[in-house]
Amino acid sequence: MAIDIKYPIGIETFSKIIEGGYAYVDKTEVIYRLIQSSSQYVFLSRPRRFGKSLMLSTIEAYYEGRRELFDGLWLGQADGEDWTPRPVLRFNFVAARGTVEDLNSTIESHLRGWEKLYEAETENLSYADRFMNLIRAICEGTGRRVVVLIDEYDRALVNTMHDPELHEEMKAILKSLFSVLKAADRYIEFAMLTGVSRFSKLSIFSDINNLNDISFDDRYATICGITEDELRRYFAPGVEAFAEVRGTDFEGMMQILKDNYDGYHFSKRCPDIYNPFSLINALDRREILHRWFESGTPTFLMERLSRIDDDIADMLAPVVSAGMLANTSIADTNIISILYQTGYLTIKSYDDEEEEFTLGLPNREVATGVYENLLPFYTGRDILDNDSVLRKLRSTLRSPL
Repeated sequence: MAIDIKYPIGIETFSKIIEGGYAYVDKTEVIYRLIQSSSQYVFLSRPRRFGKSLMLSTIEAYYEGRRELFDGLWLGQADGEDWTPRPVLRFNFVAARGTVEDLNSTIESHLRGWEKLYEAETENLSYADRFMNLIRAICEGTGRRVVVLIDEYDRALVNTMHDPELHEEMKAILKSLFSVLKAADRYIEFAMLTGVSRFSKLSIFSDINNLNDISFDDRYATICGITEDELRRYFAPGVEAFAEVRGTDFEGMMQILKDNYDGYHFSKRCPDIYNPFSLINALDRREILHRWFESGTPTFLMERLSRIDDDIADMLAPVVSAGMLANTSIADTNIISILYQTGYLTIKSYDDEEEEFTLGLPNREVATGVYENLLPFYTGRDILDNDSVLRKLRSTLRSPL
């Protein structure tokens, strides 16, 4: 009989997963390599629901010196590691959905909590001045440099793409706040920022000239998501249990999971990556579910699709230059950039000679989402009632994923 696994459905806190006995894919070796690299400021872009928050929570626990949480993990067995606690300031912008009030409330809540904890003076100061005072006071008071972690920095920006004036107001607030990171350089040990969109054309972090974007770095390609080796290592009992329900064997079940949830690539030589949200939900329910569209699709994408006339086949299997993909932003008008950033397209191959990426749909779950949900916004009507669109779409989706 297969062993039951506790799947961390909706849990993004490292300590809660470890202390609750939930399955955890050990990413601490690659996380440690990143922390020990020469980069003081790091940026990572990944689609929603790919484990960015859990990664930051793991980094937070490490810097807080919570050695007991890492027992049995790679980092917990590393020789000579210094577990001295460092002060950590972690912003989470998930609640900053689409109004200035939401964004201000999120920033105020974080700053006020830290000011109370560290007894910092803040009267009549701007967010930027308060943030600067906090970092300096914490460093001087504790004798240790501060770690700054910023989760989903672009949530408010993504949610206001439909309103240019509001979008610019949001951008100005964030730019002012995070400009502090450069000024506070001597007080900061490590800073990491994550989001769906790349920072380059949003100008939020333009003042930080040494920000290392690892979004396309082969060395950190697997820092989020689940590889096939990790699926076999950590979830084999779950795969076996699912196979029994489906009436197939272990390898047959692995192929079904691969077809539906694997296929993401985030660098030139990245191994296949499974969407962790979709995979663990399927294993937990023992059912092939296609729900990523519901949780991972920003509303502005549908709105943008309804206003374009690009050819559908070109849109779903484009060839783009390495420069274009490396510098893309969700703020671009190019629909290919938006589809890549949001996870509808992924890297399928790279041509070294031409310096070009071929993009495509990663797996059946995404193809189903495109077919049943995304394309009606693109066509402005039910695609099932349009034979020419249907034939073209079927031809595209039947090509190898």
